[in-house]
Amino acid sequence: MKENLSLEIRKAYRLLFDYQQRILNLMQFISSTYNIPYKNGKPLFSGRGSNKLNNWSWDWIYMYCYEFHFQKNEDTNSLWFSVILRNDTGFFESQIEDSTINRLDIENFKDVENSSTDLIFIAGNPNWNFDVLKKATLNEKEYIKEQNVFFKRYKLENFFTEENTLIQLKDFEKECSNYSISINVIDKIL
Repeated sequence: MKENLSLEIRKAYRLLFDYQQRILNLMQFISSTYNIPYKNGKPLFSGRGSNKLNNWSWDWIYMYCYEFHFQKNEDTNSLWFSVILRNDTGFFESQIEDSTINRLDIENFKDVENSSTDLIFIAGNPNWNFDVLKKATLNEKEYIKEQNVFFKRYKLENFFTEENTLIQLKDFEKECSNYSISINVIDKIL
């Protein structure tokens, strides 16, 4: 075992805590800027686990790829909006080249230096299906006419300041308006 491994683990957990708090703050900002309340979320790469020791490790770190779902009200006809946090594109990009790579083969994921961290914004008619989520992890942006759903991928680095975040949110608003999907930035004073 690596010397000082425990020290590196402690550093990693504290870094992860700070990072996840920043992500949660960002999701609150997105929610308030679009005036769409956060409803729920779910892991997309793993399960939440059931606190059993035979769960795989991904079940214990389920924000590796996570969907934050926002919805104005319970009306089934209301706009659906989600932000998928994809912390590491390494698995997804390696799957494009070799579909036999599975989620436990982390040594076969694309190198972390050549991977990225993305936020994938999705908006449109309610009840989109898994195919929409799958397309959103593979493509940069797309409008799916049959379901009236639009998604676009952004690099997380574009959300490090409030000013840059607002630029991205306004960009998504504009893109959605091209397809008559109404998602609007409320005025914020910087």
